[in-house]
Amino acid sequence: MPSSLSLSLTPLSVFPPRRVPTPSPKPYRLSVKSSINKPPDAGTTKPSSWLSPDWLTSLSRSLTAGNDVSGIPVASAKLDDVSDLLGGALFLPLFKWMQDYGPIYRLAAGPRNFVVVSDPAIAKHVLRNYGKYAKGLVAEVSEFLFGSGFAIAEGPLWTARRRAVVPSLHKRYLSVIVDRVFCRCAERLVEKLQPDALNGTAVNMEAKFSQLTLDVIGLSVFNYNFDSLNTDSPVIEAVYTALKEAEARSTDLLPYWKFKFLCKIIPRQIKAEEAVSVIRKTVEDLIEKCREIVESEGERIDVEEYVNDSDPSILRFLLASREEVSSVQLRDDLLSLLVAGHETTGSVLTWTLYLLSKDSSSLAKAQEEVDRVLQGRRPTYEDIKDLKFLTRCIIESLRLYPHPPVLIRRAQVPDELPGGYKLDAGQDIMISVYNIHRSSEVWDRAEEFVPERFDLDGPVPNETNTDFRFALLLQ
Repeated sequence: MPSSLSLSLTPLSVFPPRRVPTPSPKPYRLSVKSSINKPPDAGTTKPSSWLSPDWLTSLSRSLTAGNDVSGIPVASAKLDDVSDLLGGALFLPLFKWMQDYGPIYRLAAGPRNFVVVSDPAIAKHVLRNYGKYAKGLVAEVSEFLFGSGFAIAEGPLWTARRRAVVPSLHKRYLSVIVDRVFCRCAERLVEKLQPDALNGTAVNMEAKFSQLTLDVIGLSVFNYNFDSLNTDSPVIEAVYTALKEAEARSTDLLPYWKFKFLCKIIPRQIKAEEAVSVIRKTVEDLIEKCREIVESEGERIDVEEYVNDSDPSILRFLLASREEVSSVQLRDDLLSLLVAGHETTGSVLTWTLYLLSKDSSSLAKAQEEVDRVLQGRRPTYEDIKDLKFLTRCIIESLRLYPHPPVLIRRAQVPDELPGGYKLDAGQDIMISVYNIHRSSEVWDRAEEFVPERFDLDGPVPNETNTDFRFALLLQ
């Protein structure tokens, strides 16, 4: 994500769910400033770290000299690249090394070395062979946050939890939520933006979309209004802190956070534990309140596509289904939806708006389609299939800025990858979705925003129908 993304717009036109009439229309102007494109200030100090790819790369080569039969080249990482590896934009140095070493290379990072994959065929092999590859490091560094939730669950537990949650996402639920939640939250955001639009004031849209998506998930999952567009929500800061901690753990030289007593005295760990406590208590309180209502009413699901009219949330559905599941498991599942869904959706909205604001032709086409399909009314779930170009804009945004940009897996057994590359059991693998999506070997005009590259009358692209050239929010 860009560290700051601001827009100046006159008049307001950020795809409101219904047209906002203005007495005297003015020419549309939209400008975006992103610090990701700014050169660093003079005198800026690079973050310090125990990790230095220079010596780790040399050590890796020394240890494997004469023994490495994998056929995988070793990337020479420089210390200047570390700031991006540690708390920065991880995908940027991975892309640079792909250009230098090709679609597969070995990278020494912290106490581990990773095989970095930027090839669709190899990615498909790893992601489809469930028995041979596990989430590994992802689960290790995220368990403190997600517990046993399906965000990091695997095998039978993942299958069971997915089967429990997916039935709640039926067509009737989606239709109700689009009307009652998506539209109303979007309208509130439009109202908040309108004074800035009329004044031509720059707005940090990354922050606004983060607030919007928290409100949407709060209502659709818990029937709870965080109202973060109007008030500062401690949950947003807690989610950000917890996710940054998970990211930091993946490159820590020593996994000291595995020792519980250290987590009680080290400031970074104290802050992370406090953040997780805020998130868990929020979810637990919402579950308990809903459980009391369901029990008092004796509610049970008795029809397909069940929706409680007064509370159509996923939580209400799960409790009314009377599934025998522990309170902790239910909390972890819903926490997975809250944390992962909030962050990913906010990212997609931010990058899509950023790209459209840089491409006046695509922006005009998207606006024309919205006006033609909706005719000034609120959108419905059924309208989505007719907003074909806007959908392709979102898909193209996900291609250029996939979320997550990197997937991590661990080989459970020795294996041979497409191309004859050999892996040992225990090898950690980074699948760079960002690299695959921006590879000139995979895509024409790979680094350009071209929504038309996806056929408007064809299926919505996913990993299956593109043979893993495009990976849509895989975990």
